[in-house]
Amino acid sequence: MRLASADGGGSGDGDADLRISGTPWTSASGVADELRTDTNSGLTDLREADAGAAGGAEGFDCTAALNETRATWEIRLTAVRDECGRLHGTLARTGKHFGEVDHQVGRGADNIPTDSSPDWAR
Repeated sequence: MRLASADGGGSGDGDADLRISGTPWTSASGVADELRTDTNSGLTDLREADAGAAGGAEGFDCTAALNETRATWEIRLTAVRDECGRLHGTLARTGKHFGEVDHQVGRGADNIPTDSSPDWAR
């Protein structure tokens, strides 16, 4: 399949074949999963650091502000972690779907006669 004027120069000599591949989607899925894992580790580290600091900061005026800040960061990091988990699944399914579509279209195209003779000349 070729896209009209997709060669960029308009000369018609570019390689503008349209290809769909599961690879970019699958790769992005892996990155999202890695980010989900790293964010979850960050949440764990934040909670452990807070547990260690809670006893040492008791009685200071800054304790309430630290608790409020920690809570907002937990909310943000949890949202990022959860969104990355959702994206991981969605991107993986999309890559699988596009990969399957590529193969189905390829098999279907193999059955199309490509005789260059016009119908009237056959």
